[in-house]
Amino acid sequence: MLIPAAFILLGGAAWVKSRKSLKGKMTPDRLRLLEAILSSKTITPAQLRTSAVAWEKEGFADEATLMRKRADLREESPEKKKERADIFRKALSSANPTAVRRVADIFEQQGATGAAATVRRYAAGLEQSQAHGAS
Repeated sequence: MLIPAAFILLGGAAWVKSRKSLKGKMTPDRLRLLEAILSSKTITPAQLRTSAVAWEKEGFADEATLMRKRADLREESPEKKKERADIFRKALSSANPTAVRRVADIFEQQGATGAAATVRRYAAGLEQSQAHGAS
């Protein structure tokens, strides 16, 4: 009788220790989950905020902040969303890579990471084409 209880207690202690040892460490599984949460179109702002609390408790303050920012973006007025979309389109038609990168930085700070990545890729392409054009 004592032997099975000892195994259960040891197993429970190992599970607690492994959870603590992974606290704040980004594993491949956590990264996939984070990407799924951030890219989901069906997760509500309230669900994002609930997830943010859980991630923060696990030692992921930056990721929790990003989830809260994403929730705020989803709750913006239609006018504000249109304004952001207009800025995005203008950035993708600009010939000034420095200005385009500034837009990407602002999008990143606001939690619009996908838009920021797209704008950064465009800026990199501009820089490449300008470097080849100057050669």
